[in-house]
Amino acid sequence: MIGRLRSQTADASKFIVDWMEHRAGIVTAMEHFLYEPVPKRGAWLYTLGSAVLFLITLQFLTGILLLFYYVPTTDHAWNSVYYIMNDAYFGVLIRGIHYWSANFLMAVVGLHMAQVFFSGGYKAPRELNWIVGVVLLLLIIGLAFTGYLLRWDQDGFWASVVGIKIGSYSPFVGGYITHFLLGGDAVGPATLSRFFAIHVWLLPAAIAPFIGIHLYLLRRHGVFGSEFEYSERIAKMHEHQRLEEYARYELDEDEYDEDYDGDRHDGDGDGRGSRNGGR
Repeated sequence: MIGRLRSQTADASKFIVDWMEHRAGIVTAMEHFLYEPVPKRGAWLYTLGSAVLFLITLQFLTGILLLFYYVPTTDHAWNSVYYIMNDAYFGVLIRGIHYWSANFLMAVVGLHMAQVFFSGGYKAPRELNWIVGVVLLLLIIGLAFTGYLLRWDQDGFWASVVGIKIGSYSPFVGGYITHFLLGGDAVGPATLSRFFAIHVWLLPAAIAPFIGIHLYLLRRHGVFGSEFEYSERIAKMHEHQRLEEYARYELDEDEYDEDYDGDRHDGDGDGRGSRNGGR
């Protein structure tokens, strides 16, 4: 009975997958999107980018669920968080995932950037993808900073005060940024409202297209350090060395011919001079 159910389930799944592949090519598209050759040594280091994408997606999903209960006002922000943690169904789980995935996100982003830097993945033709990655790093840092105040507790309040104070020392634009974030002269209701808008709407709307650009450039140029790229570069290096050795051989042969011709002409002149002197 169980074996027949497994067989029927497998046949139905295969039929659905084949139907979708025949009409939309979804299986081929997923294979092209997910498959990327990487070196055998250190292959797990090349999964850090996928881990970052997974954690960002997790942040978006859990953040949307938290929005059902969170109230972005100074009177109800902390109470709404307290309600999520104590009374809402699965509130502790969802907020815990949101909180810890944010911390893991910052750590994994740093490891991913270090792996790309030390492997030389920022070099041509991947310079633009490196720049897009740096922009994404700054946006994620902004996401973490603005989300810290939304709890509206003592830690979030004073951490935001210190962060804004540090940003105020930026040359030329520090004062304007500080005034924009505060919405006044001190951290208050306007600050919470602006941080909420930036955290929930502005930064996610900016991160999403940059992720798309990052993935497009990744698929266009591939992951640096793949076996195919190594073999291709080694073949080009050997060909370049062979051409250099051949050019050096040609140059040495030309110099030998010139020296030989010069010595021969000098010998003829000396011979003629000796015969004339003998006469």
